[in-house]
Formats: sequence, C-alpha cells, structure tokens
Amino acid sequence: MDNLIWWILPAISGVAGLMLIFAGFAKMFGFKPLSGVARLFFGAGFMGLAGVVALAGLNLQTYKRLTYERPVAQITFNATETPNVYTASIILEGDEGPLTGEDFALLQQVEGDEWTLGARVIKFKPLSNMLGYDSVYKLDRFTVGFEQDVGVDVRKSIIPLSDEPGLNVRELAKEQGGRFGLYDASYGSAVYNPMGDGLAYDIYMTQDALIARSANAATRARVGEPANPIAAPRATGSE
Repeated sequence: MDNLIWWILPAISGVAGLMLIFAGFAKMFGFKPLSGVARLFFGAGFMGLAGVVALAGLNLQTYKRLTYERPVAQITFNATETPNVYTASIILEGDEGPLTGEDFALLQQVEGDEWTLGARVIKFKPLSNMLGYDSVYKLDRFTVGFEQDVGVDVRKSIIPLSDEPGLNVRELAKEQGGRFGLYDASYGSAVYNPMGDGLAYDIYMTQDALIARSANAATRARVGEPANPIAAPRATGSE
C-alpha cells in the first residue's frame, strides 16, 4: 500500500489536470478566453504536480530496491564451563530451529573469541535490482577462532553450511544473467564479530554483501552499536 500511494496520488492529480485542460479548451472554443485560460493554467499545474509526485515516488522506490535487505540467519553464543568455549546456535531464515545433527556437532563446543560467516554471492546490476532481480547468496561456512591468530597458520573450527550437488546455480546465474545483461559479479562475502556469553547477531543480505546487526543489548554494548538501531524489514525466504 505504501508503494501504491506514490502511483495513486499522481494518477488522481493527472486526471484532474486533464479534465481542467479539456474544460479550458472547451471554454476557449466557447469564446470565454478568461475562463478557458484559468482552467488551462490550473490544469497544467495539476499535471506538473502529478509529474513531480511520480518522479519522487519512483526515486523512493528505486532507493528501497537498491538498499533492500533480507534476513539470513540468527547466531547466538552461550558459555560453557570451559573458558573461551561456547555453544553456538545458528538458526537459518525459514528454519524453525537451530542447525543440529552430526554435520553440526562442532557447534556445541566452539573455541575462540571471534566468529566468521561466509557466503557466495551473485550480484546483479542496479537496473536488474529495480526490476526485482535481487542478489543471490549461498551460505558457505561458519568459522571460529581467536582474533590474535588472524594471519597465523593455526587450526580453526570450520563448519561447512552447504555443498554444491548437481546443478551449479552460481555458474548458471553467471551464464544466463550475462546473456541478458543482468549479471554484474560473483564473489565471496563474510561478516565477523566477537563471541561471548549471551551475544547474539542477526545476519542480513543486502544487494551487495552480508551484514551483521546486534540482536540484544549485551551485544550492542560489546560491539559499540547505537542503543536503538533501526531494524531492517523482515522478509521471508532465502537462497
């Protein structure tokens, strides 16, 4: 409804303008020039107003499309009895509960003070975004370790989040998107933040990359986010 109003208002203004213009010409042909000119003047004003509102609405909708965000996952950490060892909970968008099972057993004992979530991203051109072609992402891996070990050849806990069975969606999108001029680039995107007891993060996918927002007050205090961040609109479904 918010988007429709930007088309309804200029449509009403445009119809009113056209009616006044036609009425103005009728008065002119009826040898009533003053009345006709007045109607033409107001009709042109309404038409101009319709154009301004329509352009403003188009600009606003364009901005919304280019800054569109989709929820990807929520990550939460809880301390164990061992220092620097946590239980990590990852709930993917669309799932009813956290990842469980043999493939994700490592999440019950993750050691470190920093986590990283990576994804493969296919980005489309801005015009394609405005037509509804949002960037495509596929979560790749969840990694935990110590910040002091960045750049050092140490063993980290790496938990794969997806594989590539059968059809390679990334290559298909690159090929077909390039053929129709929609494809822009494919690359990896990652977010990282501190681990700690009770810390929780909401992960979103923009048209360009993954972003992480603090999900509670304790996390905001730890990473230094504003006390009342603007929440991104929720959406359903993910790639």
